[in-house]
Amino acid sequence: MSLRFLLLIAVLLSRASAVRKTRLTWVNGIGYNIGHMHRDSPMISKIFGGKTVSFCHNPTAMTSEEDMLGYVGDFAQAGSQKLGRITAEVNELVKHLKSAVSEVGKHGRVLHIAHSQGALVTTLAAKQLTPLEMNQIEILAFGGAAALRKTPETPFARCINYYSVNDPILLLVPSAVQALRSGWVYDEDEFCFLAPRSGDPIEDHGLLGPTYAQALGWEGQRFQSEYQSLAFRSTRTLVLFWSTVFHFIWTKALEIRQFLITMVAKTLIWIWSRLLRLYQATAGVMNRQQQQQEEKEAIKAAISSVAGTNKPAK
Repeated sequence: MSLRFLLLIAVLLSRASAVRKTRLTWVNGIGYNIGHMHRDSPMISKIFGGKTVSFCHNPTAMTSEEDMLGYVGDFAQAGSQKLGRITAEVNELVKHLKSAVSEVGKHGRVLHIAHSQGALVTTLAAKQLTPLEMNQIEILAFGGAAALRKTPETPFARCINYYSVNDPILLLVPSAVQALRSGWVYDEDEFCFLAPRSGDPIEDHGLLGPTYAQALGWEGQRFQSEYQSLAFRSTRTLVLFWSTVFHFIWTKALEIRQFLITMVAKTLIWIWSRLLRLYQATAGVMNRQQQQQEEKEAIKAAISSVAGTNKPAK
């Protein structure tokens, strides 16, 4: 083995051993019920290389997709939080983040996704976190109702606030508006403004909408590069590849099986129909022969009867 190859192996092993223990958390915005959380969690997990998403559900007052009264209730709650009110959702997120930090240990890292109202809830929750806890948390905010910043009071490991330039929530975040109007990114790239992908402000505001999903993909790639070992990523790629191959083969095998079953069934039906026609034809011939025989016997009987009647008496 060459010295260069040995050095490469040593670097890869040292990098793998230095991989931190991580947790991926997520708090949602308004209008999200628990079904939405379970629906979207696998998609977020896939973006982050299969990392399990531990979400903290920010409940909605909406009872259905058409419940506008519940939607207004969510907005009213967000308005009170904007004024600094600590709600049950804030306290629940505090517990969630403290638990995540505890699970990763003092050298671990928590990546926290906050969308829309979830960023506002996170801002209020940060007031109940210790500086050491915040130092282990990376904030990934998307269309946040509040901008999260890395300051002496909130010493997060990292903060990034993504905003689509057509996101109406920008009007509620003065610091984001100031950054957008300045025409340049400042404070260690804490703001990133995105060109809308769909042009519809509501669709572009969605976490998994076309605009924020793209930024979420960037963060997912960074996470995999920074916090997942080369061995893990390579193994996962192989597993996904062979899973896809197996799924393809299995699907084709089921299609072939179904085709063969269909062909056999059609063949049996065809044979049965032919046998049935043959039986019917044979039965018809036999019936006609029997009828002809009966007719002959009847004629003979009639002739015999007539002959017996016309015979002269002795």
